[in-house]
Formats: sequence, C-alpha cells, structure tokens
Amino acid sequence: MVALTLVLGACATPAPRDSGSVERDDEGVAEDGSPTRDEAERAPEPEHEPTPAAALNLAQQAESAREAGDTARAEQRLERALRIAPRDAQLWHQMAVIRMDQERYEQAERLASRSLQVAGSGDRELALKNWRLILAAREAQGDTAGAEEAREEIRRLESDVV
Repeated sequence: MVALTLVLGACATPAPRDSGSVERDDEGVAEDGSPTRDEAERAPEPEHEPTPAAALNLAQQAESAREAGDTARAEQRLERALRIAPRDAQLWHQMAVIRMDQERYEQAERLASRSLQVAGSGDRELALKNWRLILAAREAQGDTAGAEEAREEIRRLESDVV
C-alpha cells in the first residue's frame, strides 16, 4: 500500500501557482527578485544566441584555407563549425561560397537558401550576398528563369536601402 501511495504521489501534478501569491512592487520586480509577467514580456529577447568562439575560430581557419586554395580543408573546418553553431547564417553562406569554388552549383544554391532561412529577414546585407550567390549558381546551371527570379529579389533588396 505504501508503494502504491508513493507511485501515485509521484504522478500527481502540483497545483497551479496563484499569480497573486507573490506581491509585486512598482518597478516590475517581484519580492523574490524575479521579473513580473509584464516586465518579462517587455524585455527584448536576443534574435540569436552569439556564435561560440570555437565555431568562429573554425570559420576563420576555413577562410584562410579557402584563400590558400585548399577548399577541402575549408570545407572540413566549416562542417565542424556548423556542428557547433547550426543557427549561424553566416557559416551557411560561407559553406555556399566554398561549394561555388568547387563548382558544386546545386549545393551552393541550397546552402545559400539555408543561410537565408536561418537569417530570417533581419540581415539585408547577408540576404543580398546569398541572392547574388544564388544568381551565380543558377546562371552556372543554365537556369535562366531561376536566375531572373534571383535578379528580381536582388533588385527588391537593393531598393529597400534605408
């Protein structure tokens, strides 16, 4: 009977906290030091977490290898960097550039598209770089309709200059 009581007790969910149980002061902080719900909702959240230093170091090594003409080494370094920081749009773009250097145009286009997806709408400069790379990749593949679509996207982004 004791075992049954312990098992059932472990499965029970705690009662919901009464939001009025902790008194709040006028500055958006509860007595226990936590922000009030209104204050927490107003606090800006970072768009993306900062890229770890290890990934940035690998990206720099990749760029050095690329400049030296060693695209295989650059590719290896960037693959490691992307495993560390898969939400870094710049790393995806950098890998797309390497694929262009390797004349792997379809992959370059896909990686630039991935960079656009990860970056969202907040980085116009990176979006322009990605669309220019997509344009070059499509032209290299003989995709005239796709290249025209990329040109239109570039024009749109360039006309949004603030």
